[in-house]
Amino acid sequence: MPSKRFKGKKNRKINVNHDSKTLSLGSLEELSKARRSVLDPPWEGPNLIPGDVLWSDPSKNLGLAPNKERGIGLLWGPDCTEEFLKKYQLKLIIRSHEGPDAREKRDGLDGMDEGYTIDHTVDSGKLVTVFSAPDYPQFQATEKRYNNKGSYVVLEPPNFDNPIFHGFSAVTPRPKVNAYYDYEEVIDSDEELDLASMVTS
Repeated sequence: MPSKRFKGKKNRKINVNHDSKTLSLGSLEELSKARRSVLDPPWEGPNLIPGDVLWSDPSKNLGLAPNKERGIGLLWGPDCTEEFLKKYQLKLIIRSHEGPDAREKRDGLDGMDEGYTIDHTVDSGKLVTVFSAPDYPQFQATEKRYNNKGSYVVLEPPNFDNPIFHGFSAVTPRPKVNAYYDYEEVIDSDEELDLASMVTS
């Protein structure tokens, strides 16, 4: 869900003191205008929407609050899910990008053991999180593994609003896989980013 952060300099949509009273839900119109062709979403300035969409997480607490755990994005409660679904006459929000490592640090939310969770069930519909990487982290040599399932969602007619979850496990033994690219060769530092390209007028 896009969000809107007010106050500060002209065209700036973040309140520097992170007063959660100034946060409000954004719109699909704002999302459609956001510049999405950047390597990393900006942490401040006029184009916060991509970062908010990519890094915001659901919460059991009502309202919007800064996402201090990630350092970018927001936390939103079931009241925000209800407001968004109702405003746009939707029945379902499907999100991703929150694995078992992040979930184990979050009080009140279900774990990602099955590859999905239903985070909010409200009058207008549901918010679900899907994680499709089984046995996370997949390609890192680490002692701690989560042995979680991955999953994907199928939506069927006529209403496409009742998600059917399909879980799957990792292949064992783990095959040797070479990385598609070495991220350190792709970009050496944040200074190589074209920061001007992140700003929209």
